[in-house]
Amino acid sequence: MLKWRRDALKHLVASRRETLAFLKRLPEREILRSRTQDRWSVKDVLGHLLACDEETVRRFRLIAQGHGDRIHWFESMADADRFNARTVARAHRLGLRTVLRRMQRARAELVRRFRRLPTESLRDPSHAYSVVEWLPAPGWSHERDHVSEIRAWWARQRAANTRTRPARPGRR
Repeated sequence: MLKWRRDALKHLVASRRETLAFLKRLPEREILRSRTQDRWSVKDVLGHLLACDEETVRRFRLIAQGHGDRIHWFESMADADRFNARTVARAHRLGLRTVLRRMQRARAELVRRFRRLPTESLRDPSHAYSVVEWLPAPGWSHERDHVSEIRAWWARQRAANTRTRPARPGRR
């Protein structure tokens, strides 16, 4: 369990560091552009990731208080979709810098609370799902999936811009 915890901490820190490093290479206007990620902008995706971190912090708080049985689990995709719509709409009203700051704070709080969880709570059989089962999704794999989608979109954008850009005068 200690190795799993060390590996999970590495993933939690690395996934956010990778996301923020990639975002620094994107122009702000592209991050804010509507409907580049299906119905969401890149900033909306960031708001979604922020909400996932905040929900994970809530779950860790309940576990630390001995109330892991009170964690709300999504009953269906419709339930998850409602959560996503509500939380993305809230984050949509925030500025990009605010979302990025809150993402950093939420991830730091998530890591801090995860470090403080008793080791035995990570596989506690009294919880509907153990931390070991559910943390990889909101902790790092979900973020990496979204960032992969953003990277693919950005590569397509850059390729399309290269193809449609007129040649500079005097160059052939």
